[in-house]
Amino acid sequence: MSTSKHLKQVKRQLYRNLISAYKGWWQWHKIVKAKGVEGNTAVILLPDRNRETNHLALLYLDAMLKSRKFRNAVLLTHDPAVKKAAALFSKNILRVVNFSRKKAEHLMQFYCLYEFDKRFMVASLDEPNGRNGSALVGKRGTTVEEIFVIGVYRVYPFNRPEAPAYTGDDPDVKTFLEGRPA
Repeated sequence: MSTSKHLKQVKRQLYRNLISAYKGWWQWHKIVKAKGVEGNTAVILLPDRNRETNHLALLYLDAMLKSRKFRNAVLLTHDPAVKKAAALFSKNILRVVNFSRKKAEHLMQFYCLYEFDKRFMVASLDEPNGRNGSALVGKRGTTVEEIFVIGVYRVYPFNRPEAPAYTGDDPDVKTFLEGRPA
């Protein structure tokens, strides 16, 4: 491939990333202008349907809010199980927003530019692009839970809270509360 053709591809990708980051900026401003999203409200993006990390995000939510001095949280997700089970985990959830994967990608692209707001967190080991927490799993006995709680939520030391009790009959919620993949 010629150098000029390669340079054209790089420019095209940079342009796409810039447009995506702008769309992410727009999404962010729509979120923070919403009622109740103040300076002491965490905004947590659950970018995929990874049940294990989404379960950990909800399980340790209150510990993270306390340690980082937030009053409540807004969750952004497209995982239906999170939407169903979130209220069981914490009374500090202001709302759960249905947030498409495409919107999540735009918001993460904006986040890749710089840390634009201390309230924003991406509840994932491997996203946004460049994060590679999964590579640490198993190193010196490190678990997904430890990497998530310490690396993503920055809660240390941590004690595993009990998963909430559920007496309903929704199989998605039961599976989610067990922390197992769907």
